[in-house]
Amino acid sequence: MIKRTVTKLFSFLLVATPIWIACSQEVNDVLRFTLMESQYTGILFSNDVQDEKEHNILRYANFYGGAGVGVGDFNNDGLQDLFFAGNQVSDKLYFNKGNLKFDDVTEQSGILNDGGWSTGVTVADINNDGYLDIYVSRELYDDNPKWRTNLLYLNNGDGSFTESAKKYGIANNQRTRHATFLDYDKDGFLDLFLLTQPPNPGSLSPFKGTELLKPEYSLKLYKNLDGNFEDVTKASGLDLVGFPNGVSASDINNDGWTDLYVSNDFYAPDFLLINNQNGTFTNTVDSAFNHISYFSMGVDVADINNDALLDIFVLDMVPEDNFRLKSNMSGMDRSSFWKVYNDGGHYQYMYNTLQLNNGNETFSDVAQLTGMAATDWSWSNLVADFDNDGLKDVYVTNGLLRDIRNTDADSKVAEYINKTRLDWIQKHPDGGNLKSVFDIIDLEDALSPIPSQPLKNYTFKNKGNLEFEKVIEEWGLNEESFSNGAAYADLDNDGDLDIVVNNINETAFVYRNNSEKTSNANYIRAQLMDKDNKPVFGARVTLSVGNQIQVIETTNVRGIYSTSEPYVHFGLGAHKIVDSIEIIWPNNTKSVKKNIKANKTIQFQMGQGVSYKKLQHQKAKNFQETTSSLPINHAHVENEFDDYEQQVLLPHKLSQFGPALAVADVNNDGLDDIYVGGATGKSGVLYLQTQGGEFKSSNQEFWKKEAPYEDVDALFVDINQDGHKDLFVVSGGNEYPANDLHYADRLYINDGNGAFTKGAIINAFSTSGSKVVAEDYDNDGDYDLFVGGRHLPHQYPKPTASSILQNDNGQLINVTSEVAPELLDIGMVTDALWSDYDKDGDKDLVLSGEWMPITILNNQDGRFTKETIVDLESTTGWWFSISKGDFDNDGDEDFIAGNLGLNYKYKTSPENPFDIYYNDFDGNGSSDIVLGYYNDEKHFPLRGFSCSSEQVPALKKKIQKYDLFASLELESVYGAKKLENSLHYKANTFASSYIENLGDGRFKISPLPRAAQHSNINDMLIDDFNQDGHKDVLMVGNLFVSEIETPRNDAGTGLLLLGDGQGSFKAKTNMESGFFAKGDAKKIGVIRHMNQPKILVANNNDILQSFSILKKTD
Repeated sequence: MIKRTVTKLFSFLLVATPIWIACSQEVNDVLRFTLMESQYTGILFSNDVQDEKEHNILRYANFYGGAGVGVGDFNNDGLQDLFFAGNQVSDKLYFNKGNLKFDDVTEQSGILNDGGWSTGVTVADINNDGYLDIYVSRELYDDNPKWRTNLLYLNNGDGSFTESAKKYGIANNQRTRHATFLDYDKDGFLDLFLLTQPPNPGSLSPFKGTELLKPEYSLKLYKNLDGNFEDVTKASGLDLVGFPNGVSASDINNDGWTDLYVSNDFYAPDFLLINNQNGTFTNTVDSAFNHISYFSMGVDVADINNDALLDIFVLDMVPEDNFRLKSNMSGMDRSSFWKVYNDGGHYQYMYNTLQLNNGNETFSDVAQLTGMAATDWSWSNLVADFDNDGLKDVYVTNGLLRDIRNTDADSKVAEYINKTRLDWIQKHPDGGNLKSVFDIIDLEDALSPIPSQPLKNYTFKNKGNLEFEKVIEEWGLNEESFSNGAAYADLDNDGDLDIVVNNINETAFVYRNNSEKTSNANYIRAQLMDKDNKPVFGARVTLSVGNQIQVIETTNVRGIYSTSEPYVHFGLGAHKIVDSIEIIWPNNTKSVKKNIKANKTIQFQMGQGVSYKKLQHQKAKNFQETTSSLPINHAHVENEFDDYEQQVLLPHKLSQFGPALAVADVNNDGLDDIYVGGATGKSGVLYLQTQGGEFKSSNQEFWKKEAPYEDVDALFVDINQDGHKDLFVVSGGNEYPANDLHYADRLYINDGNGAFTKGAIINAFSTSGSKVVAEDYDNDGDYDLFVGGRHLPHQYPKPTASSILQNDNGQLINVTSEVAPELLDIGMVTDALWSDYDKDGDKDLVLSGEWMPITILNNQDGRFTKETIVDLESTTGWWFSISKGDFDNDGDEDFIAGNLGLNYKYKTSPENPFDIYYNDFDGNGSSDIVLGYYNDEKHFPLRGFSCSSEQVPALKKKIQKYDLFASLELESVYGAKKLENSLHYKANTFASSYIENLGDGRFKISPLPRAAQHSNINDMLIDDFNQDGHKDVLMVGNLFVSEIETPRNDAGTGLLLLGDGQGSFKAKTNMESGFFAKGDAKKIGVIRHMNQPKILVANNNDILQSFSILKKTD
């Protein structure tokens, strides 16, 4: 058991100076929470776990999974009592005596001690007698079904309980981690949903497939038939199998019916089970989320950003600390990642996910943006307002008794077991009678190599706008422990939420919240009861105060294994009067109270409200999706290509930047036509619009010949000045070696009827490209072209050439060396535009790029030189796009630049830059990629030992232990001299930005609103979309091709930024604007269809979307 010196000292002082002890519990004026000593509270429960021969971590991967805590007023005295589940120790029940003092009433209450392994605690009044009952979920023991049979303690109303699970038909012995009560069918009775699962695999078992996911191990749903529970699992569609850890029963899609979110461990994908309102559920996890967590642990559902939509926070187990990250996480290999996906999984990553509700049954993960993506081996997450400021904060428990994923330790354990087995075989050549390796190993010796490191639990203060501050030390929640289940409750009835934590091998934590004395914030609490005086689950409570709305939905369990108090708690900040509280009850009635004084608890009873019918409030919109009515059945199909075969440590693929999109009237019939590019091996398609609004593919036999090329950009432009729009297509991709002819850009000459023939480009580069923009840069009356070079195939991040194609009487000639030699190695250009930014009368060239600053090449009499602009020198980033407009109405052109965004695993700043080195680090004749990042002010390799040594095999000789690699900074791994002589880039910012032109070569860079930082921005349209006279920005993005250890940049859903004409922007939600593009959107354009303008969005490996532009609504 963990012991602290201070705890021993406290035990001594308890006897010697009891008066001093009372003083020791006075509030600390600085810290928000105080850890109450167990001798003061009377809570001595410790979930002690000890490995033993038949039951240990090598046999059961969940052996150190811990247990939960349940909160409820079991004796109806107005004080919240506590029930702790124990694994190898008996469960404990404590009655609250007030002032955070508790009595252990376990023995006299009838709580059993039969040797079972208890995990989850669920508190509810299931027999409608006005007293809370306790349901205990049990698991683990494969050899004794009795010890894993769930228990139901019926409250007798006199402080005693009677175990009645068999009587009620819910004595399930399948192995249950937790359970929740809910009224899924709105019949007024609480039904029961169980997180049942397969036999527990051993922690060292190499299980990767689905051999354990058998139908007999499915989840369980029991329908309450007025006190008798019937198994309706199969009929409800919930006969799904996974490794469930957590569950939330909440109305996730806001239709008035309770849904279920189930977080699954190991490789099994989570389940989002939408209630079909007919007794059945549908799993919509694939359509709702672009990606999910991998080893999903606890889950809580709450409105974390006060937009009246329920968001979903799911925990995983990735450490924040570099050493623990690299020593405990050996890395995800590509074959395993794709096997999980192809076997019916999802895009799953070992990070926490905070799925922000988009309001249309889809979600966007913003955990990286909030700084809450990595909280180590996490268990329980509680989302609640712990400082009463009106914003919900986050508390996360974590810690594992032994670091069973420590790669070096696992090798030593396996080596010891194998050696012991081989020695035994040599001594018993006849085979002997060995039933199990555990009969011959010394368990203590076997486990001794595995480190044991207690960890601090995480606490995040919500600062609004999806910004969170880590306040572990500042709030006094900094004890190191192995913590699992947790719950919150106002244990001392002082108006703030206290926290209770169930620990392994340590006394449970009881944290007193001191907010009532450390701040002037106010609160309001609500108790929601039905006619039988039992808590109501599934009620949605909306509080309005000032200009703020808060929403809380009552639900049975939160986090993992645990039940928090059955009250609704709102922080009010400085507000002393609540404008209104509205409750939508599960029986479709509504209760409202107005002008309520703060700092009290108010009661509501279901059945006293008025009839309620949900109204569909149609918000003002700027766009309406018309994809289904646009008569183009087009989907871009990406070819399969593994970029990582050539460069193992590529941060993302380079072969999936299409499709190209171009719009023009190519056959002179007054109607807009469309060219959509194809991937390598797939031809682009030219669609001609008919007078009836149909689109017909044109001359496909011609375009099929162009299939070997990857079309990444396209532009209709009259090159030969015959009045017809010709087509220029940029070739990109990464499938071929550098300088291959398949990277040659193509010019197609239009005969005026929409038929094209291939034209020539003199001295053209064969460069994997990105962008083409046209301008008469030399003022000779025709269009010249700039073509951006994206990257040098198989040699990332080496700079590549971009080009100037001069139009000489209809003939395109590459004149880069003569007029813009600096473009020959300018970098990895992603986007470009022409702009007379300095108002000198000619068009200059503005470039964005990866590992590049925003770059301007000044046009002086038709020759270009790179400008040195102090304000732009520090803008090196991963820029994907750039657009222009006079956003502040001062007469010059400003820029909007789309960067990687702030919601990605990679973080950077000028002080601690994310960087890259390129060199032949092992002397084998080929150059290697090394990505670097800062952790705790130290410079480390980004990638782990496994993939780093795959790229640089020499590392295996130099560094033979994962722990050693994890401890070394970048210079120690690769050598300072090698790094110094490498190609080296540093990123200063990943924020998409507004670049205000101040004139005289000066610029002011400001980050765009936080909603624009959810993902990278690939393309934009600039227009006055709300017809208020100011330029707005419509943007699309995402990067689905991250390397598999980095979650996809897929939280972008398209965004409308409304400009105010003074250089400021306001983000409109998707529900407000009507614009929603959640795919890997690469291009956005405008087409006139049926005499109406429509927005087109070209998605990689997906359909072509369209949106109509509505009349002024703002």
